[in-house]
Amino acid sequence: MVKAEHTDYARAVIASAFLLERNSATGTAAFRRDVDQSRKAIQASRELLKRLRLRYRDDMAHLISGDADPRPLVSAFDADILRSVFRTLVRETGVPECQWRELAKTLVHEFTGCERVEDCLADWIIHA
Repeated sequence: MVKAEHTDYARAVIASAFLLERNSATGTAAFRRDVDQSRKAIQASRELLKRLRLRYRDDMAHLISGDADPRPLVSAFDADILRSVFRTLVRETGVPECQWRELAKTLVHEFTGCERVEDCLADWIIHA
């Protein structure tokens, strides 16, 4: 009887160790999958911003004359895309709210190439 109890106990320990190992491996795999997905989302956002910035600069080169105001403008369409990219980045990367303004300004800077970003645009991207 004692031997049977020890055998049952040993089987239970082995089974629970196996389940813990399997759950741990599943959790690790899910975590790695989530990290890979976040990296892909960030990379896709960066590539989109690069394409938009190139298109924007090409469009501006055609529009700006020698005496025109050289400050880049952000159209409503472009601002909406920037806001969408911002929301995706915040959701995918979990950026804390205290860093949102800087992230929004960085996105606009990457898009326009202009270091000076209007606060109202950053606020609109964050809060709208």
